[in-house]
Amino acid sequence: MRKVNLIIIFVFFLFEVLIISNLHSKIINKIAIKVGNSLITSIDVQNEIITNLIITNQEITQKNVNDNKNFATKSLIYKLIKKSEIDKYEIKDYSKNDLEIYILNVSKSLNTNKNGLKEIFKQNNINYQAFVDRQKTDLLWNTLIYKLYRNQTNVNIVEVENEVNKNKENKNEEEIKKLKETLLNKRKEEKLNLFSRSRLSNLENNIVIEFQ
Repeated sequence: MRKVNLIIIFVFFLFEVLIISNLHSKIINKIAIKVGNSLITSIDVQNEIITNLIITNQEITQKNVNDNKNFATKSLIYKLIKKSEIDKYEIKDYSKNDLEIYILNVSKSLNTNKNGLKEIFKQNNINYQAFVDRQKTDLLWNTLIYKLYRNQTNVNIVEVENEVNKNKENKNEEEIKKLKETLLNKRKEEKLNLFSRSRLSNLENNIVIEFQ
C-alpha cells in the first residue's frame, strides 16, 4: 500500500470533523479515521491535541491547537498501529517503573504532582487515562522491539573503546568502566530506535488508513 500523505489529507479532514466554536466547547463525536480495523473519533483527536499542549506546557490557544492537529493525528495513527502489533505478539510486559517516572516527570514539569496532573486534565475536560495508556503503549512497543531485535544490536567494541579513551582523562577505573557501559547501552539503544522507526514505517505503508 502506498503511504498516506497525512499532512495534506488532514487539511480536508480537519474542516469536516472538528467543529469547534471555542477551545473548550463540545464537538460532534464521529468516526474520523479508520486504521485497519480500528477507529479514531473526533473526540480522540481533540483529546490528543489538548493533551499534547498541556504536557508540553503550551498555552491552549486556537493557533496552538491548529499547529498541533497534524502531529496529534499522526500520534493516534501510530498508537493504533503499535497496539495492533502488540496484540499480535501478545506483549504484556512493560516497565511500570518507567511509566510512573514518566508521569511524575510530566507532573513536575507542570509544577504539580500526580493528583494535580489529574486535576489539570479534569479542568480541561480531557481523558487522563488516555494519556497514561498512550505512554503504556509506547513502553509495550519498546518491549516488542527488544524482543524482535535484541540479537541484532551488536556494537562495534573498537569504536566504543576509542571513544572511552578520548574521554577517560582524570577518571578512575570505576568511572571508566561506567563510561564504557553507558556508551555500549547508548549504542544498543540507538540501534533499537532505528529498528523501531523502520518497523513502524513499514507497517504504516502496509495498512489501510481511511479518512472519513
